[in-house]
Amino acid sequence: MIRLGNLLIYSLLITLCGCSGGDASGDKRTVTTVPASGVLTLDDKPFGPIHIDLLPLQKQGDNVRMARSNVNADGTFVLGTYEEDDGAAPGNYKVVLGNMGENMMEAPPAVADTQVLVPEGGGSDIKIILKSAKADTGTGSLLAPDLKKEK
Repeated sequence: MIRLGNLLIYSLLITLCGCSGGDASGDKRTVTTVPASGVLTLDDKPFGPIHIDLLPLQKQGDNVRMARSNVNADGTFVLGTYEEDDGAAPGNYKVVLGNMGENMMEAPPAVADTQVLVPEGGGSDIKIILKSAKADTGTGSLLAPDLKKEK
């Protein structure tokens, strides 16, 4: 009985380890990607280095995958989904900024919500155009509180 139990456990382990159906990194490639690269700008100037994530706005069944890239100092980037530089699935994405700077340790600037389209055939001229967020700095706002000195 013990041998039969061991045989069943070994069979289960072999099945789970050897039949994942994924690629070498263990990811299941459920979304087809297209080559996608371009330039990131902030207030009409090339912007980087920074890390960006693109979050899909529409569901593709249950196969929702984000794309990401480390943007160079000149604003150029190449998107990757499963691996670095392997492209992105066509569709609309919300741009999310990550850490920035040479060591990717600085916090990103405040920017207005931004979306970008990766076209069906991909492309090398995708433009992600960021605009600085306009903060409410009027009297009484959190950025410029109306403080009165006590007498």
